[in-house]
Amino acid sequence: MWKLTTIIALTLTLVEGCVYKDNECAPYTVIESHADYEVRSYPALTWVTTTEENRLARIAKYKAFMRLFGYISGKNERDQIINMTVPVRMKATPNGENIIHEMSFLLPSAQADSPPAPNDKEITVHKEGPRMFAVRKFSGYAWQQATWDSEAEKLKTSVLNDDTIDKSVFFQVGYDAPFEVFDRRNEIWMEKRAQEEQNEV
Repeated sequence: MWKLTTIIALTLTLVEGCVYKDNECAPYTVIESHADYEVRSYPALTWVTTTEENRLARIAKYKAFMRLFGYISGKNERDQIINMTVPVRMKATPNGENIIHEMSFLLPSAQADSPPAPNDKEITVHKEGPRMFAVRKFSGYAWQQATWDSEAEKLKTSVLNDDTIDKSVFFQVGYDAPFEVFDRRNEIWMEKRAQEEQNEV
């Protein structure tokens, strides 16, 4: 009985709280561990998102980041300062000669249920339901889109035989500020659908 209670308590700790370098982070539970990736289960999370179109990833990401940073710095309907959390989540979608870069900040749990509306019309706030992702971790600076694409290909190879994982799109996920030089954490996320969802496709 004690062992069962301990396991439940540890699981709840993983689901209910997450801290990374003193910042609140998206909580998750690891449901599968493999040699070079893991499968995680995330609860419902609230994200604030914007997009920027540019063929140069660094320029697009800078503009998107500053727009979202403005929102959490008080450019919202309540003039409310919101704590920075991690990770920052990104997605790149080709659009002709350009690339549409989508960037999202995770809202802290304290604001997740009642977030202030953004003043900037290029920013949206949305709540996502529970999701599962296959996740590959890697370190170092990842300024170039080619770095993310290369790591995504490695994850795609690792999950090649898992038909429940959507390999057609991936999220670029970062946990560290640009000035952080050492011990950087980057991740590639590919969504894993439940088996019943897969059967409906």
